[in-house]
Amino acid sequence: MSSSCVLFVVRSYSGTGAQPIRFREIIGRLAGKSDIHVLELTHGKAGTRAENGVTIHSLTYSFAGRTVNPPAITAGTIPAGSGLHSRPVAVIKRHIRSLFFPDTVITEASRLKREAVRLTKTYGFSVVVLSAFPFTVLLCAVSLKRNTAAKIILDVGDPFYRNSRNGWFRDRLARRFEKKHLRFVDSLVVTNEMTRKHYLESFRSAVPEMIHVIPMGIGESLAVGYGKEGTVEKVSMAGSPFRLVYAGQLYRRLREPYELYRALVSLSEEPGILIELRMYGTFSREFSSGFERAGIISFMGQISHERMADVYRSAGAVVFIDNAFGMQTPGKVFEVALTGRPVLFITDRNESPALEVIKEFSHVITAANNADAISGAVKRLILMNPVYPPKEQVNKFLWENRAAEYEELISSLSGE
Repeated sequence: MSSSCVLFVVRSYSGTGAQPIRFREIIGRLAGKSDIHVLELTHGKAGTRAENGVTIHSLTYSFAGRTVNPPAITAGTIPAGSGLHSRPVAVIKRHIRSLFFPDTVITEASRLKREAVRLTKTYGFSVVVLSAFPFTVLLCAVSLKRNTAAKIILDVGDPFYRNSRNGWFRDRLARRFEKKHLRFVDSLVVTNEMTRKHYLESFRSAVPEMIHVIPMGIGESLAVGYGKEGTVEKVSMAGSPFRLVYAGQLYRRLREPYELYRALVSLSEEPGILIELRMYGTFSREFSSGFERAGIISFMGQISHERMADVYRSAGAVVFIDNAFGMQTPGKVFEVALTGRPVLFITDRNESPALEVIKEFSHVITAANNADAISGAVKRLILMNPVYPPKEQVNKFLWENRAAEYEELISSLSGE
């Protein structure tokens, strides 16, 4: 892939969410083999910069874009006492966002399309990778096909049609939108077989040879047990609480923590049990305000991806909350399943893409998303003597292998 010139169009390249991490990990491993550029939206300054061998072009949000896509507020910056009003405000904000189609980034669509075409013409990109979500980015495919010779890859985590956040009417619009724009895509990258099957069954233009499954992955720095077969020692709990760690995002109805909170408060009242939960991430106020309990539930704020390995190493167990519905494989499931710590896997259903990932691991305890089931699972975790997967099993999940799959796809499209 040495002669390829590739552009990735993403909402955020430097964020802490699963999608920015996915692209940073894959792009970082492609950078030494190809000329890689990234076009991103930013709340900071517009401009071009070089970062670890990648050329990043930042496009600043317009005034309208900044208004409906404000910078995230971390849980640690929320004023005390704001919990009484946080949930009604969150509902109002969600309603306002739902009025934009396909999403709130539509305010930036014209500028994003123009910049993608300009950069492609300037640098001669042979392949352009469009990241969805947001689905507004898919609009770039039409402009690129009409004005350049670049091949288009669409990278999708969760489909727009039959997306877990859609209502009935919005879902009909989503189907029309995807059907119209998928015709301009040369290859479609999805993260699991369920999503691949969905596209094959839903859209005539999505043929088997154009759809490629490239799941999320994990780096060796986070795979704490990488290369260590058999049992890994438990974190010493002598005289200190058994620490649960959650790191990620939360969503209303899709991924809620309330039963986990109730379980921890209930367990803390039982004699002989010392327990604490540390929540890392940027959370809506409805999930954090009013829920902090001294010595039991703490909101630690946002943390860099590079620091996560140390956070996981300090935990007695890592918590994963599965999506209540939808086809997406949450990127965090690979991370938490391979950290070398026991895992509390909380789920609302019996089948999901994430459950497919963890079903072969004996160090994961699954619990229904209710306080009683979670309490019982935590008690089992405290007594667990975990056995972790060997290097050969972990190896297939590493980002190195995901990047190699992307490299092969890009090379085939660019004719190398």
